[in-house]
Amino acid sequence: MRNRIVISALLMLSICLFSMGAAQTRPAAAPGSGDPKAILERSRATYAALRSYADTGVIVTELLNIGTTGPPLTERHTFVTYYRAPRQFFFEFKKDPKVGDERFVVWANAADFNTWWSATKVHDTYPKGTGATAFALAAFPTKNSVLQVAPLLFAQAGLHGSIVDLQVLRAGEVEDIGGHRCYQLVGQVGLAYSTGTVTDVRPTTVWIDAETLLVRKVLEDTPSGAGSGAVDRITTIFEPQADPKIDDTRFSFSVPSD
Repeated sequence: MRNRIVISALLMLSICLFSMGAAQTRPAAAPGSGDPKAILERSRATYAALRSYADTGVIVTELLNIGTTGPPLTERHTFVTYYRAPRQFFFEFKKDPKVGDERFVVWANAADFNTWWSATKVHDTYPKGTGATAFALAAFPTKNSVLQVAPLLFAQAGLHGSIVDLQVLRAGEVEDIGGHRCYQLVGQVGLAYSTGTVTDVRPTTVWIDAETLLVRKVLEDTPSGAGSGAVDRITTIFEPQADPKIDDTRFSFSVPSD
């Protein structure tokens, strides 16, 4: 029990320090779709105003250590999200079957948040006011995918992730992602400490649907300073839905008995 409390505290600290955006004042939304910072602010506002949301997604990780030859080790994980304002939520991550039959679930049916991890068989409950801990504990086993959209949906919760905390540097080309015209926002995300030190800076690109303002793709590239030849890349692709009708059963989860 003590070890779990320590792990929870450490993960909460890491999330609080997660990105440079946490230490910056976000720019106010500006008129005109050509301003990349304004596009990101409009997207954030769109998520915050949703009454419901759903997605399916794929997260591809590529890893190649310095001195290693051959192509990067590639894993392809999947996830699904359901949300209904203000507090109904379900997120399930499934690990690439080639590296393990593993699941991590986060859910709340208008009351407590819950987590369950198939690797540990542990079910934890987080009463109102402590829900951020559920996301902190879910960050590592879900490859941070749980912290992509949730910080946008729970805009007042103070969660941090690569989309909500993106420091936009410039606009890229308008691109087609899965048949949808998308704005490309090029920037970076890193670990920002209270001392002002910033580490683990990742060049990050976000593609936002020009029609719905929902995110369709995020590319988190190899951190600066990783070393020549190293690859540590994360690509997340979403199929999002704004304000869909969602059955109540989507927000319940029965913890397996075995």
